[in-house]
Amino acid sequence: MDLNSTTNAAPGFAKTPDYVITFENADQELVATLQGQVIARSKRAVILKESNHTPVVYFPLNDVKLDTVSQTEKETFCPFKGTASYLSFGDEKNIAWSYEDPFEEMLEIKKYIAFYTDRLDAPILA
Repeated sequence: MDLNSTTNAAPGFAKTPDYVITFENADQELVATLQGQVIARSKRAVILKESNHTPVVYFPLNDVKLDTVSQTEKETFCPFKGTASYLSFGDEKNIAWSYEDPFEEMLEIKKYIAFYTDRLDAPILA
């Protein structure tokens, strides 16, 4: 495949080819709790490791409790992953994000949600 002709390729990798993003399957059940309530629990979470960043846990959408979730207006752009949409859980605004239409190189995180762990009750990764 000619990556130059791909319409949804990440421009960041073209500019910075030595930038590394890897995925690892979590080798245990991971849990996210907020205000004493479990909001995500999964044995299928993936850990995204990105150059110069702390690892981030992404939970499959199906393993996230969505009854108090609302999407906010906030969006950010990453030249490696795409546009992130932000989510609020109850009164916690913009505590989570997802890439609904990630670049081709990052399709593994489509339909996954990540959380700002410093705003959860406890860290997800020990």
